[in-house]
Amino acid sequence: MLRRVLAELERPQTLAQVAARVGVEPGVLWGMLETLQQGGYVGLAYSESPACGTSCAGCSLKNLCPAVGSETPPPTPVWRLTVKGRAALEQGL
Repeated sequence: MLRRVLAELERPQTLAQVAARVGVEPGVLWGMLETLQQGGYVGLAYSESPACGTSCAGCSLKNLCPAVGSETPPPTPVWRLTVKGRAALEQGL
């Protein structure tokens, strides 16, 4: 299940979007995301987010991200993979 969540977050998405695509309740997914965030695998997407590693202007996913241009976390959090999360997904976590 965590692998599916990571795979979904290759494209930044809201909790509701990921929950619908993975088929879990948002509360269950929230717990998974918190655990993955503590491990450094996912993070919140916004222009100055450490999870993004670049500003929105330099991001290759800016056309797909609901948080594009947000200087602070948007009211509806948008989640995305970190570099560590991408590596784990590629290694078959």
